[in-house]
Amino acid sequence: MNIKCGIIGLPNIGKSTLFNLLTNSQVKTDNYPFCTINPNIGIINLYDPRLYKIANIININNVLCSKIQLIDTAGLIKNAANGIGLGEKILEQLYKVNIIYHVVRNFKKNNIHHVYNRISPIEDINMINMELILYDLIKCESFLNKLKYNIANKNIIKIYNRLISCLSSNKMLKTLEFSDEEKHIVSNLNFITLKPMIYIFNCDDDNVDTQNIVDTTGHNKDIIININFLKEKNINNIIKKSMLDRINFIMYNKILNKYNLVKLFMTTFNLLNIINFFTFNDKEIKSWMIKRGTTALTAAKKIHSDIYNGFIRVKVINYNKFILINNNKLQKLNKISYSIYNKHYSITDGDILKFVFR
Repeated sequence: MNIKCGIIGLPNIGKSTLFNLLTNSQVKTDNYPFCTINPNIGIINLYDPRLYKIANIININNVLCSKIQLIDTAGLIKNAANGIGLGEKILEQLYKVNIIYHVVRNFKKNNIHHVYNRISPIEDINMINMELILYDLIKCESFLNKLKYNIANKNIIKIYNRLISCLSSNKMLKTLEFSDEEKHIVSNLNFITLKPMIYIFNCDDDNVDTQNIVDTTGHNKDIIININFLKEKNINNIIKKSMLDRINFIMYNKILNKYNLVKLFMTTFNLLNIINFFTFNDKEIKSWMIKRGTTALTAAKKIHSDIYNGFIRVKVINYNKFILINNNKLQKLNKISYSIYNKHYSITDGDILKFVFR
């Protein structure tokens, strides 16, 4: 499963810093607008804390995580949808992503230049979202012009007119309700304002209340996560290793529930309707990323065609039961009782699977 995530926001608000934190990269983060011109592209290891707890119990050091691609775009500015700055190039990149991280400045350091000389998260959010809406409107009208003389596309034309009406009212397309038939059509259109979005506030204090800011903009259905970029950067500088080392650091110090980068990973999964299942052998433990509702047979194909072609059954124990058994020391690892299912079994989040195949 090839998942792409795009980072957007105004220039000089910490997008590339977040990119470095998530990908363990060292791209430029200088204190001036448009430090990033061409998009930075990297890979995020989606660290699932459950994976490391299992690894600790079964005493395996080689831990392989699910991955997604991260695209750090240049800063958007007013009238980007009309081609100002790098606007059209940036916005076109967003048509290729599955989810958007919208970075918002909510820190007050005067030595960090704001492109509009203000500290106003509400204005920043409204401005960026308006550019997304305008660009979708331009695209929508262009597509409709190509369809309107084709009578066979009557139903699609009706949907496009509805989309245009929504965008013309300065509303994102995801505010609309769609029938099942409409959802099937719309899901293939890739409009930016249909995509799930997470607001990531770059804060002085990651415990600050930012929900009221997003509510004020009228986008209160979107997810909000506060991250103190400077604090995370300092942790990274102390450890000076990978994201895995940072995860181990915070787990050792028992601050995992307060670690918002992990929350960001879990939220990304939930918004994309994706779950993790786990497999392990004597050498490694690995998480696999699949759509919710995937069957055991389809999951087997993801791992290896031989498992898929020779599928007999799957042995399953969910993470929660696995941890309960081992925490209470009720059974030894090699005596854990797995449930047995056929190829139609629907994988649930956190399942640990062992495939039996010819």
